[in-house]
Amino acid sequence: MHDIIRLTSPFVNIMSEDKLDTVITPVFISPVLQFLFSLTWYVLLPFRICLNEAAGPFLPVTPERSRPVLLWIRRLVFMPVLVSFLGLYSIPAIFAFIVRNILHQFRRPFCEIKTVNCNVQAEVPKQSFSVVTSNLCLMPEILSKFNNLNKTAWRAKTIGERVYTDQVHYKDMMEKCLKNCNCVNTYDCTNKGTAVKQLDETHLKVDIITHFPETDFLCLQEVFDRDYMNILIKELRKVYPYIVYDVGYSCPKRNYCGLNSGLTVASKYEIEAVSFKPYTTKCGFCAIVGKGLLMLKVILEKGKHKKVGFIFNTHLQAFQGDKPVVQSQLSEILACTREFRADNAGPDEHVMFDILCGDFNIDNMSPCEQEISKHELFTIYVDVCRQRPGKDHDWTVGTEMRNPKLHDEAVSTPEQLKAVLEDPYLRQHYIIDADLKEATMDSIYNAEIKVDKAGNIVLSPVGGRRRIDVILYKRDCPVAVDNYNFVTRLATLTDHIPVSMTFTCS
Repeated sequence: MHDIIRLTSPFVNIMSEDKLDTVITPVFISPVLQFLFSLTWYVLLPFRICLNEAAGPFLPVTPERSRPVLLWIRRLVFMPVLVSFLGLYSIPAIFAFIVRNILHQFRRPFCEIKTVNCNVQAEVPKQSFSVVTSNLCLMPEILSKFNNLNKTAWRAKTIGERVYTDQVHYKDMMEKCLKNCNCVNTYDCTNKGTAVKQLDETHLKVDIITHFPETDFLCLQEVFDRDYMNILIKELRKVYPYIVYDVGYSCPKRNYCGLNSGLTVASKYEIEAVSFKPYTTKCGFCAIVGKGLLMLKVILEKGKHKKVGFIFNTHLQAFQGDKPVVQSQLSEILACTREFRADNAGPDEHVMFDILCGDFNIDNMSPCEQEISKHELFTIYVDVCRQRPGKDHDWTVGTEMRNPKLHDEAVSTPEQLKAVLEDPYLRQHYIIDADLKEATMDSIYNAEIKVDKAGNIVLSPVGGRRRIDVILYKRDCPVAVDNYNFVTRLATLTDHIPVSMTFTCS
């Protein structure tokens, strides 16, 4: 059962002042449970805001460190007031937290909405499609600051606005760009033998671009916090009629009642089936995160010969150290994708594509991840950026930025970040190298920039090339990859470089 409502109720997850009609699939069997679930969130809201404000001055991001007087005023004047409020409000907050997690046991593990009068409609029939994957780091403000990012509400709104602008105006922008400046791709792999050979002589164009291309499927990670999530979804639903978000379970056994999976998928095509599988193996900080695999079946064309596609979005273990957690999760992905396709395959359907993407938290070239790069998954799914296990094509760039450098002027705009990625010396200064000897928080967050005694950067063949955000396609659903792009549109808004892939189905 679905209810068509205007998103103006105080207990609807997404607040809106526009006139978009939205179909919301209920996540509880009873509206009473939904009311109580929303009520607990509002009860917790003042506690969460005060906690972020109280802890914020002790976790300053780079711009805040330049104003030490303001930091000390916040610590000495405002923090005692905030701590006093937290103490007084702790009892209702704890009660609401307990009730909310009890209600989670009766809740479907994802939310799903359909926007009836969306500004952008899917093109049917169509043979060519585009997928984007991006880690947005929309965590609670305290956790975002560990990544040297703040102003999370502003970031969520700005990200949504930039995606909206690019999807509505991309064609006009590209036509104007080509007309005025005679732009060409930064990289063209047509004449590079290894790339052409790997893609069966397909003309693959690779570029570093400052705007998102026309995107049919937007796969996001680290959209954790519901307040920021709702701000983002309010913008995305203007151009994406179908969105699955707020994905994951919350219970002591799965994530110690911590964060959800952070996975979100926005689609221009109708979503027919959705499932989420949490990973059974985790360690470290990820133990309180409900990471897993979000699985979708989308309808590309209806009729006698129905055409469908499968989209899988994931976020793997971070900082696993010497534990084989990522290997286990990759094996779980293979099992879950096979099961999902078997359970949702129709007798007269033609599967056009099977796409797996997300933040894998591993690269193909670092010594500590060489064994992982040989996992069976990478023989079943194709990564066009790979030349072989342990070696990426020369045209690839890294997607994990150095956190201390996020606020530098050199990477403060999409155009400047593009220039950095195109320059091997600058890229090595701002993007983590693909030469990690151990995958730990310290070795990644504090990865040293290689310089000589004079302070000049020592260029490395793997410098600035830690590529952890990937888009793969399955070999049994072969596609011709037309464009593979590294997108700088979200400069200063996240610590990752989004990736897009445009492909044509056979």
